[in-house]
Amino acid sequence: GAVVGGLRGGVGTAGTVLESGITVGALVVVNAVGSAVDPATGALYGTYGSPASPGSPGGPPAFPDPAVHEAAVRRLAEAREAAAPPPLNTTLAVVATDAVLTRAQAQKVAGTAHDGIARALRPVHLMNDGDTVFTLATGDRELPSEPGPLALNEILAAGADLVTRAIVRAVLAAPGGLRGPGGDFPSYGELYGDA
Repeated sequence: GAVVGGLRGGVGTAGTVLESGITVGALVVVNAVGSAVDPATGALYGTYGSPASPGSPGGPPAFPDPAVHEAAVRRLAEAREAAAPPPLNTTLAVVATDAVLTRAQAQKVAGTAHDGIARALRPVHLMNDGDTVFTLATGDRELPSEPGPLALNEILAAGADLVTRAIVRAVLAAPGGLRGPGGDFPSYGELYGDA
């Protein structure tokens, strides 16, 4: 099973339709050495700096009750003591759009989408992480002619934001803990409930 910083990882998705009518979506499999949780607060890193509703995927952080966070920190520390060192990990993401993109533009979308991983996981891109982002473009919609070459920026920004939101959703949706020979990996929901 997928693990993220000692917690259960998983699969998350997010999507949007841009002002231009172009659709952008992200699918992420979260299996990282780094953590999605701020150890000081219990909030998910991917919720920091977000304009949506508090605690929602893509929303500002919901800070768990301090007593709940304290109990979660203890439980996670116990689980980490019993776990084997993390093996090789990989967070895989796909950013897809119905826009017409050149190969260079698709590569740029994948590159900026890595920023979405960095917003949601810390540390990220370590030597035992194989973090990779792919871009798919169906070519059904032309990029708007205005503002010219800068029309791609809307897709670049959305791709990174959607990867962050998909990671948050993966962590929030992860099923009950994974218990096996490699250790005990509780889910965020088991530790924090609906925080």
